[in-house]
Amino acid sequence: GVVRVAARPSAASLLLPDVLAELETTAVTLDCADVDVAEHEYAALVTDFDIVIGHGLTREPPAGADGLVTVVLAREPLDIAMREGHPLARRRRVTAEDLVDAEWYGVPYGYPFDTVRLAVEEATGRSVVVAQRLRDNRLIEALVVRGDRVAVLPRFTTPTGRGLVLREVAGLDTARYLIALARPDHAERLAVRRVLASFRGHAAAAAARHGQALARAGETDASRRS
Repeated sequence: GVVRVAARPSAASLLLPDVLAELETTAVTLDCADVDVAEHEYAALVTDFDIVIGHGLTREPPAGADGLVTVVLAREPLDIAMREGHPLARRRRVTAEDLVDAEWYGVPYGYPFDTVRLAVEEATGRSVVVAQRLRDNRLIEALVVRGDRVAVLPRFTTPTGRGLVLREVAGLDTARYLIALARPDHAERLAVRRVLASFRGHAAAAAARHGQALARAGETDASRRS
C-alpha cells in the first residue's frame, strides 16, 4: 500500500534516504512531503498524512497529540555552529557566558531551537543579539561559514567540514527529540507499521553512529497513545 509521510526537512534528510532504500524491494510505497512548521502544528498534519515526523524538546508528545500514537525515534543534541576560524572554535565546548557575547542567527519564535537562546539568557541574565530569524538549516549553515555569527543546529544532520564546526554547550541540556505521530486507525495498517519500524531502526542506527542513545531503555521502540 501507499503510506503518506510528512517530516521536517532535517529529520527527513537523516532518515528518509535509508528508509526509502530499504522499502524499494517491498510492496510499500512512500508518498513523502517535507514540512517545516512550529512544534505545536505537527499533530494537526495527521489529518492528511499517515505518519508525521516532527520534533520537540522533550520525549513527551507535542501539543495537540492527545489520542495519537506517538513513537520517540531519537534524541539529537543541539550544538552551536560556527565557522572554523571563529574564536570559540578553539574550544571543545562552549558556555552560556561565551555565547551571550556573540551575535546569532536564530529561528522564529516558538520553534524548539530558540529555547537554547532562552537558556543562555536565563543562565547569564543578559540578552542575546539575534541578527536574523530563519527556518532553513542549509541557509543558516551558509551564512555561519561567512562570518562570526553563531547558530543552533542539530548534531546528526548538520554536515561539518567545508568551514563549519559544531561545539557542544556545556552546562545546558540542549537536545531535541524526533517523534513520529499517527492516528490510531492509520497506525494499525500493516504498511504503516512496516514504515514506522523502518524509521525506528534507522533512527537508532543514526544515534548509535554518533554515540547517542535514548536515555531510557525501550524508548526507541515504544509506541503509545498520548
